[in-house]
Amino acid sequence: MPEPPTHPTASEPSIQLQTLQPSKSHTSSPPPPSHNEEPPTAPAARSMSTLKASTVIATLAGVTFLNTLGSGILIAALPRIASDVGLPPGLSLWPAAVYSLAAGCLLLIFGAVADVVGAKRMWLTGSYLYAVFTVAVGLARTGVQLIFFRTVLGVSISMCLPTGMSFVTSTFDKGGWRNAAFSMIGIGFPLGYAVGLVLGGVFADTVGWRWAYHMSALINVFLSTAAVWSLPKGRKTDDGERGWRERLGRDVDWVGAVIVSVALGLLLYVLAMTTASYTRLGDGPNIALLVVAVVLLVSFPFWMRFQVNRGRPALIPNRLWRNAAFTSICVSIFLSWAALNSIQYFIMLYFQEVQNVSALQSSLRFLPHIVMGTIVNVACAWLVSRVKVQTLGGVSAIITIVAPLVMALVDIDGHYWYALFWALALSPVSADALFTMSNLIISDAFPADLQSLAGGVFAEVGQIGNAVGLAVTAAIASSVTEHSGAADERTARMAGYRAGFWAIFAATVAVVFITFLGLRKGGTVGKKDE
Repeated sequence: MPEPPTHPTASEPSIQLQTLQPSKSHTSSPPPPSHNEEPPTAPAARSMSTLKASTVIATLAGVTFLNTLGSGILIAALPRIASDVGLPPGLSLWPAAVYSLAAGCLLLIFGAVADVVGAKRMWLTGSYLYAVFTVAVGLARTGVQLIFFRTVLGVSISMCLPTGMSFVTSTFDKGGWRNAAFSMIGIGFPLGYAVGLVLGGVFADTVGWRWAYHMSALINVFLSTAAVWSLPKGRKTDDGERGWRERLGRDVDWVGAVIVSVALGLLLYVLAMTTASYTRLGDGPNIALLVVAVVLLVSFPFWMRFQVNRGRPALIPNRLWRNAAFTSICVSIFLSWAALNSIQYFIMLYFQEVQNVSALQSSLRFLPHIVMGTIVNVACAWLVSRVKVQTLGGVSAIITIVAPLVMALVDIDGHYWYALFWALALSPVSADALFTMSNLIISDAFPADLQSLAGGVFAEVGQIGNAVGLAVTAAIASSVTEHSGAADERTARMAGYRAGFWAIFAATVAVVFITFLGLRKGGTVGKKDE
């Protein structure tokens, strides 16, 4: 893969970010390498073959692709899956919810652990486990089995996602190769989900949805095996098993990890419970769990300050959030992925439940979504070093506003080419552009031995955004449908979906303001070091 040229000029600004220095008083990272350690290398493409460099990108992008592929298959084939495994209507969203719940709760923990035990070891463990339990999902015979296997899949993927950023930054120097790597990883998330929607519909109406998961597992094994050869080894130590165990206890903020993981887990659980009906939020147990979650979230920054003052590792130092650019991209990614995941879900429901289109035909209608997502990520790999991040993020967010607005105003029997085509084509623009851009910004803000933890923070924000967005919009749609008073079921459903699309529209509008204001001091990113 030839490196695209960049054209830096002396007057062109670069993104202004704080660079966090590794320190026991601020992070849960291991100490700097001693004379017995080999520091992580950053060979770029110059010290490895093009084949190996391309394989690194393919394996990392492939796992992010598979991460959302399974969720897309699940959503597209959900009616058939629920019928085959006996999943009650009240639990129909649980296979999707528990996946995000498990991944979201453990991303930060595994990101911190990976900085100690090694990113490659963590990534390979999670990747092979993901393949095993993807097969298990395809073999599930009951609703309980399906939910359990999807939960373990969430645990498995949380071992892989935090380490992706550290692999890219330790393998490629700033410039074209690193930009391309983040771009391809960025393609993986939306492309996997969209392809999953297509394959889910195709397989459900032909050979069966189970074969879609078996095929996914086969691809997973191939990618994992290629990663054994291609992924960099990182640090090597000779302190033995005892030193490895001591570092786990000494250099990881376990209390902070438990606080934030339990808080997010409880919050996502309560949100998942409200997807069927918002009235469940008033149940005694849900109120109690929500209060505990809020108390834990409020206490987290106080614990971070306490750890820093004692000179102990802090999972996410509070000073990290004082950086306007970092905070802005995290909030933007949260809202963008919440909006993207939700609009994909509701458009699929619109096709199947309102227009009574088959799963296969519904899936084929998503092809513009896939094509546009690919184009945006490829374009961003070239544009990110030439266009200011404020302009790139803001313009892409403005374009995406059109998608939920069109769906909120579309008729029940809306014409595909006049409305739905444009909604599907424009909906992934903001999320895809922000993902590539944000990875480059964050990779510049952290030193090499904090990349796994930084990747964990970023991936955590995206996963939580997916889960919260789907839960909130589903609860809104369910509530409006329940109180619509329409005699016709299609009309009642459409009223709920419209409410969901308006909520998504509000999120996309917020992204516009956040990117323009939060990134106003930013220049370009992803330029090759001189």
